[in-house]
Amino acid sequence: MKNIFSYFNLVRSGGVLFLLVTIGLLLFSNASHAQYFGRNKPSYRSFDWQVYQSPNFTIYHYFENDSVVKAVANSYERWYKRHQKLFKDTFERPSPILIYQNHPEFQQTTAIGGMIGVGTQGVTEALRNRVVMPILETNAQTDHVIGHELVHVFHFRALFIDDSLSLNSLRNLPLWLVEGMAEYFSIGSVDAHTAMIMRDAVAQDDFPSLREMTRNYSYNPYRYGHAFITFMGRTWGDDVIAPFYRETAKFGYERAMERVIGLNASTVSNLWKSATFSHFQEFLRDSAMLEAKGEKLIDDNNAGHINISPSLSPDGKHIAFFSEKDLFSLDLYLADAETGRIKRKLSSTIRNSDIDAFNFFESVGTWSPDGSKFIHVAVKRGQNKLVVVDVNRPRRTRHIAVDGVPSLNNPSWSPDGRYVIFSGLVEGVGNLYKLDMETKKVEQLTNDRYSYIHPTWSPDGKYLAFATDLLPERFPADTVSYTFNLGIMDMQSPERTVRILDVFSTANNLNPQFDPEQQGLYFLSNRDGFRNLYYYNLEDDKIFQLTDFYTGISGITHLSPAMSVSRKTGEIAYSHFNAGKYFIYTANREDFEFTEVDPDHLNMEAATLPPFKRASAPLVDNFFGRETRESVFPVDSFQVKPFKPEFGLTFIGSSGVGVATSRFGTGMQGGVAMMFSDMVGNNQLFSVLAVNGEIYDFGGQVGYINQKNRINWGASASHIPYPFAFLNVEQEIEEGNTITDFQYIIQRTFETQFGVFAFYPISTTRRIEVSASNAWYYFRQDIFHTYYLNGIPWRQDRSRGDTRDGFNLQRVSLGYVGDNSYFGMASPMAGHRYRFSMERMFGEINMYSGIADYRRYFFRQPFSVAFRASHFGRYGRDADNRLFYPLYLGYPTYMRGFDFNSLSQIRDRIPGVESQEDFSSFLNNLQGTRMLLGGLELKVPFTGPERLALIPSGFFFTELGWFLDAGIAWRQGQSLDFNFTTDTDNVRYPVFSTGPSLRINLFGALVLEPYYAIPFTLDRRLKGVWGLNFWPGW
Repeated sequence: MKNIFSYFNLVRSGGVLFLLVTIGLLLFSNASHAQYFGRNKPSYRSFDWQVYQSPNFTIYHYFENDSVVKAVANSYERWYKRHQKLFKDTFERPSPILIYQNHPEFQQTTAIGGMIGVGTQGVTEALRNRVVMPILETNAQTDHVIGHELVHVFHFRALFIDDSLSLNSLRNLPLWLVEGMAEYFSIGSVDAHTAMIMRDAVAQDDFPSLREMTRNYSYNPYRYGHAFITFMGRTWGDDVIAPFYRETAKFGYERAMERVIGLNASTVSNLWKSATFSHFQEFLRDSAMLEAKGEKLIDDNNAGHINISPSLSPDGKHIAFFSEKDLFSLDLYLADAETGRIKRKLSSTIRNSDIDAFNFFESVGTWSPDGSKFIHVAVKRGQNKLVVVDVNRPRRTRHIAVDGVPSLNNPSWSPDGRYVIFSGLVEGVGNLYKLDMETKKVEQLTNDRYSYIHPTWSPDGKYLAFATDLLPERFPADTVSYTFNLGIMDMQSPERTVRILDVFSTANNLNPQFDPEQQGLYFLSNRDGFRNLYYYNLEDDKIFQLTDFYTGISGITHLSPAMSVSRKTGEIAYSHFNAGKYFIYTANREDFEFTEVDPDHLNMEAATLPPFKRASAPLVDNFFGRETRESVFPVDSFQVKPFKPEFGLTFIGSSGVGVATSRFGTGMQGGVAMMFSDMVGNNQLFSVLAVNGEIYDFGGQVGYINQKNRINWGASASHIPYPFAFLNVEQEIEEGNTITDFQYIIQRTFETQFGVFAFYPISTTRRIEVSASNAWYYFRQDIFHTYYLNGIPWRQDRSRGDTRDGFNLQRVSLGYVGDNSYFGMASPMAGHRYRFSMERMFGEINMYSGIADYRRYFFRQPFSVAFRASHFGRYGRDADNRLFYPLYLGYPTYMRGFDFNSLSQIRDRIPGVESQEDFSSFLNNLQGTRMLLGGLELKVPFTGPERLALIPSGFFFTELGWFLDAGIAWRQGQSLDFNFTTDTDNVRYPVFSTGPSLRINLFGALVLEPYYAIPFTLDRRLKGVWGLNFWPGW
């Protein structure tokens, strides 16, 4: 599970324009029309929000089924009472909660800026202290996320209610502390998944210190943080954790450790490591526990480090799986099940731009009975869809939207090829559904409050096996269970009768698979604290353990399917976690030892995070006993209320304040920016005021954006001064005296503009933009005079200079933009980008400007090849005007080596340039009203993440490259030639530059690019020049 724990970095700048641009980008961080490129966050659906009030929470929802909302409210109140005991804090007013019906709709949220990935299950936002989350596939997941996110609510409250703390204190809080607390307080100290990762660290002797955890995110802050906070709670008591958090916010974790525990951080870190090794090494009974069974089929030699969700074809000849082989995304691959040779990529978000994401975390695909097609689940246009891939022709795909089921997972194709079973989520309620692939009719198979996941058909098509939190009959009916049992449904029975297998009933038993003979079920269980493979004999109800791994058979989460069985051959494929990687193995039944085990025997010592023996009474672990569905508060304390937008502040920033005075007047510098939003994010309002200089340099902007519907629209009004200064000297002689006037001239251009805009996101990678604006430009010139009489300072004064008249300029524009690229160290590395747009200007200027810009990136580790072809042009009556600077090939993001400073260095060594007139002609060739650019780059990540870069580095990210830039600029009526000429008033010729470059990413704030460019034309070469850019790569 991933959370966004908001950190605010306030930008300080004295420039009005800089501040306005910065805040504008902040406002539209999820409104991509403000970007030249960039991905979108479409609102595929409009939500009709309602309000449900509980004693401590205001729940915003759009459910028709009020039972789900009541259950969510009760869960929040239950977690509130638990966390209240730990934080010793009481809410003065209800905390806002936004609940979405499913994850694809949660990914569309406008309450939180930025993209929401399939692995993000909840977000807590700081200033309004609101939680935004979906109902998840299982009751257990939803309850865990509620508990986790509510810890963050208490976290933020601690920063606001303590006078010595503020949001600036967030910089003192390491992520492992923030997320570790949230995991421990919502899971407890017994967790097989975290324990598996800790055992792996022990086996590899790769266990971090607290300092390494703080600086290196390769150590998962959720899992390692969970383990360390558990260690604190079980060693010094759970009641020290909240004070430790507050002290860390004030002073940092090292000093907080001394103040709260009385030991330095290094000592505590060593104690934690010692306790972890001591506890988990006892379970490594035999080195054979580290060895997987069968043959290693997929590893980092032929795929990636993460290879998950294996699915064997019915005949056992092929295997489909997800892998980050190409590093930038997890894609679906097809491989030979005997050799492991990857045959092709079946599906990719780069290739299928309209697919927003794949469900790879907790879902697996399914084969057609003849093995010719494969179905997996993707997110597309705001809902889950079944993607049917022809494995021999992967570009032949069908996307099936299941009527009435917007969220679905884990499809299973029936043996006769007619039906597909899957887990579905409708109105926040999970059930099993059956889709007729011929008629597309949907049948709901279950109808209750329980969760059903990982369904699979029996070979004869008469039964379904699945995992469910429905308990065996011996448990009371009102008992709440967040663990999973195995269930079997009789598909021949009209009542769809279900039998719950009474096996390891308080463990997680998942991923059932029938054997070909239909005599039993393979499944995964953590009944002994490890996640191993088991077999349930359906004829005599005996249970057999097949593996005894020190780490486990696992996917990315504890609910991820990690095993499949070939329907005809019985071969088994599974993903084994070891050394921080997920490799896929295949094995036959004969490769395993079938050891009979007691179905009632459970032992969670190996899943318990150390120290095993507590030094104090537990608080957190006492939360996780069996519980009932009784309401925490009386029913009449919950009520329905009308929805109100409730605008509130979501961001405030300042550029500082300063005042200076002189005989010429008083100058000021400062600015403030504020952003407001309604509670659900449908409407956003921003304002910024700034001044940098005199009162004339006051600037401001107000903007509004409406994100409620598919088409986002808004308006803005601004007044921005653009000052620049220059020097001038005048001299005159009066009565024999020489009077020299040194003039400091400030020229101001004022722009007052009103605009409207709209954009239509077709998907996360494509959009249509439209805008219109009217701007009034006027000017002011102030001259500061310093007079010298015969070289001696005489006097000073100030005057107004003459300026041109003001004018109006109107613009309307239309654009089509696409971007599915993936960014590397300092530039895009894979995918494509394009923009095609046209703008019409009228008023003072009557012209059209057009852009056609296409860029493509090919990644073959470790190299990336980038290609661009771009046209920028001005057309119409006033295309060649004196109001706008001409287009210039030497602009930093266009061509390297042709900027004015570089050319000035070598002007005397340019072949064919022998005079100032020739140099002016050479510069003239680089300017025009139309421009065609081409570019080719070969790049390699130089320093950075180990898997991507040549030299591993956790903080210094760079890329080396060799570039070839090409371009030609011209005006209407000019002819084009290929060779150098000085007659650039009539003839234009292309120019080129090539050379090496090094891009340096300065901690995400700035990209520097020192380069050495060798400019040339087709018939002559210029001397090389050094240059420096301050832009990310194109």
